[in-house]
Amino acid sequence: MDLLRLLQLLFDWSDLRVEFGLDAVIYAGMALAGTALFVLRLGLMLILGIDGDLDLDADIGDIDHGGGFSIFSILSVTAFLMGAGWMGLVAKVDWGLEPTTSALSSGVFGIALMLMASSLLFWARKMTHEVPLDPTDAVGRVGTVYMQVPEKGAGTGQVRVTVQGQQMTLSAVSTGPALESFSDVKIVEARGDGVLVVEPLG
Repeated sequence: MDLLRLLQLLFDWSDLRVEFGLDAVIYAGMALAGTALFVLRLGLMLILGIDGDLDLDADIGDIDHGGGFSIFSILSVTAFLMGAGWMGLVAKVDWGLEPTTSALSSGVFGIALMLMASSLLFWARKMTHEVPLDPTDAVGRVGTVYMQVPEKGAGTGQVRVTVQGQQMTLSAVSTGPALESFSDVKIVEARGDGVLVVEPLG
C-alpha cells in the first residue's frame, strides 16, 4: 500500500474499519494519539527544558544519586502507544498479517520503543543532575586565597579549593593572622554555614 492511501485511511476510519477491521482502527488511534503526545512531551523536555516527567512506577535504583531508571513514565507510555500503534497498523494494513500476528508485532515494537524512551529520560536526567557539594570534603586540603582573608574575627575572604573533584571559590575565615591573596592555606574546618576555616600553610 502506498503512503498516500495509508494517510487517507488514517483520516477515514470508516473505510479503515470496513477494509481491515476494528483492530486497524484501534492501531490508528494509538498511533496518532501516541505520536502527538510523544512529540509534545519530548519537545517540552529537550527544547524548553521542562522536566518533571511523572513516574508511574517505582524507580529502579538510584545510580550515582542521579535518579533511578523508571520504565513507566508519561514519556515511555506515549512511546509505547506510538510504536505499538504504527507497527500494528503497518502489520495489518500493509503487510496483511493476521490479527494475532499483528498484535504480537505491535506489542514487541511498542515495548522496544518504551524501553528506548525510558533510557533517554534516564540519561537526560543523569546529565542534568547536580550533586550537592559538601564543603567538609575540603578539610585537610590545600587551597589558594582568592580574596584576602582578614585576621581572625575581622570578617571573611575567599579561597579556591578542590571540593569533590571541582575547583570552587568558597568563603573563608582565618584562625589567626590575615592571609593575603594568592597565598597557600590549609583548610582545617568547614563550618555549618559552609564557611571554611583556614590557616597559613606551614
